[in-house]
Amino acid sequence: MAWGDIKRVLSNLVRPNNRRTYDRLSVDSEVQLSCGDTIVSCRIADVSAGGAFLTPGPDLPIGTEGVLRLPGAPVAAAVRIVRRTENGVGIEFKRDGVGAIVAGWVRAVSGTGPTKQDDTAQPSV
Repeated sequence: MAWGDIKRVLSNLVRPNNRRTYDRLSVDSEVQLSCGDTIVSCRIADVSAGGAFLTPGPDLPIGTEGVLRLPGAPVAAAVRIVRRTENGVGIEFKRDGVGAIVAGWVRAVSGTGPTKQDDTAQPSV
């Protein structure tokens, strides 16, 4: 079992009403999701150390793996689509803590800083 899976199981036991392992930050920036030959432009609506929420959601199945890129930033993050809603898709970063780097990308490229989001707002990963 991967470390991320273990953290999720423990988080559900300790905080059953709030399954989130990390706080989410509201952001708004254009991103590109590359999955094989498919490249989708969308917006990143929120981000945490473990994942993010993309709108509008690319029409790709849960479990699809890809690379998230922020235009103007030289770094790419490996991701996996983990859930879908009518508003978008939740993605999980394949490496822990990458969301902090992504939030930094958004600040650097868009010139705006993220704000902490409460758990009653739009769902994310």
